[in-house]
Amino acid sequence: MLYIFSKTDCGPCILVKKYFKTMNDSRTEQIQEILLDEGCDEENLEFARKYKVTATPTLVVIDESGEKIEEYEGGVPITQNIVKLLEQYA
Repeated sequence: MLYIFSKTDCGPCILVKKYFKTMNDSRTEQIQEILLDEGCDEENLEFARKYKVTATPTLVVIDESGEKIEEYEGGVPITQNIVKLLEQYA
């Protein structure tokens, strides 16, 4: 599973989401967005804590047993690696 941790007012997060849309790759729909805005669900915060996410945007790849396989923090690392990650995990 691929998860993107983001905030609605985060500039790099907005750019990453736009980049996903411009890819015209239906596999990007498999990336689940976890919003970490102020006042977000406690469940989202716990999920971020579990995988030690401390910044947005962060893309995390989690295997079927719930173990973190890969993590990319920041807009540039995410956009540079998304095609490889989709080919490998989506």
